[in-house]
Amino acid sequence: MARGTPGSKRAHTVSVRLNDAERERWDEARVDSGRRELGAWVRAVVEDVLAERSDSPRTTGAPGAERRPPVLDPVSQATYDELCRIGANLNQLVRYSHQDGHLHPAIEAALFEVGNAALALRGIEPMDLADPE
Repeated sequence: MARGTPGSKRAHTVSVRLNDAERERWDEARVDSGRRELGAWVRAVVEDVLAERSDSPRTTGAPGAERRPPVLDPVSQATYDELCRIGANLNQLVRYSHQDGHLHPAIEAALFEVGNAALALRGIEPMDLADPE
């Protein structure tokens, strides 16, 4: 029985390294597809994805392209960056509190910062730590 497309010799090899879990998932999917050879299954999956992408105008990006979150406007990006810094600070404070067996005194200030970040997301003027109200 002849394999492949008549008159179309495949002369290029693509090699992919897989861990055990990936290989097992690929093999299960190959068996479910009814294909006997992993290479033929991979080729068919890639060709199907490429054909689907070319037929679908709403799909953006190249197949297999790294998916990144959408770009934020400058205010949202600044807020996101600040929340990331606050989260890192809280993580450090929690780690220190576990080492000492009690809460670190700076936790209240960090929580205050988180509250201000939430206010900023809502467009509300942040509170001043020195202002008791």
